[in-house]
Amino acid sequence: MKVLVFCPLAPTMPRIYGRTVQSILTLEYDDPLDIVFARHDEPGQEIGTLNLMHKHNRARKMVLDGNYDAMLSIEADMIVPPNTLTRLAAIDADVAYGLYCSRHGQHQWLAFHEISKATGKSIDSKRNYAAAQWGRIITTQGVGMGCTLIHRRVLEKIEFRLSGSMADDWYFALDCKAHGFVQKHDLGVVCGHILNHNSMAVVWPTINTDRTMFEIEPLDQEV
Repeated sequence: MKVLVFCPLAPTMPRIYGRTVQSILTLEYDDPLDIVFARHDEPGQEIGTLNLMHKHNRARKMVLDGNYDAMLSIEADMIVPPNTLTRLAAIDADVAYGLYCSRHGQHQWLAFHEISKATGKSIDSKRNYAAAQWGRIITTQGVGMGCTLIHRRVLEKIEFRLSGSMADDWYFALDCKAHGFVQKHDLGVVCGHILNHNSMAVVWPTINTDRTMFEIEPLDQEV
């Protein structure tokens, strides 16, 4: 399977973290990989969700024009395991996600069993259920582009868009649902999410604490 690995760089500094680069460059896969770090910011100096949507649509065009079979999206603040691509590519799904936490709020797992236009329920809202599924592959309704394998057949049908207060990954998951595309999470592909440049910390999903479904890894050096 011919895969494009796409990492949209942040429009502000730091554009990407060293541990993200390292994890991308050490991905295990039998076939050659094309890796794109997308720095060009559209439109102009605008940042935020619109900037990211334009980058995702540039990646979509690269996949369709370049005869790729799939795109692996990894965001510039993610730390993914080496076997990410081999595991996600083996899943019988149209879109396959790794597991990571939100950087914000209570650091919920970005693996939703239910989403609507503006709300959703993460699977970790049911702690016992989430813990029982740890390491398994489960059907979900998304969401996120932090560590996500999207097959070509999906990108042929769906363009990234904005339609309200959420980011384009949310509407992408909704569009996949509307088109009947199967979305699954591999809860064995456990990824770190770097909180921000100043905190020097990474949030990881876990089932090994009594109070939360995440743990914070403090860092004492640049990431």
